[in-house]
Amino acid sequence: MAPVLSKDAADIESILALNPRIQTHATLRSTAAKKLDKKHWKRNADKNCFNCEKLENNFDDIKHTTLGERGALREAM
Repeated sequence: MAPVLSKDAADIESILALNPRIQTHATLRSTAAKKLDKKHWKRNADKNCFNCEKLENNFDDIKHTTLGERGALREAM
């Protein structure tokens, strides 16, 4: 009787075919495609928002603890 070396199945190639393979060649990808993919997966909002409202001189959410112009200048000195 021959000695048993392993307990693996006889058709091990089908099992090994399930494992991912290492790429042997480089893949080419354009910069434009990479930027589009990055923009798709990025969680931050777009900084080039043209339809957003301007917040300059908008004091709708001002708090009572916010310094006035004079107080800010005095604190800056």
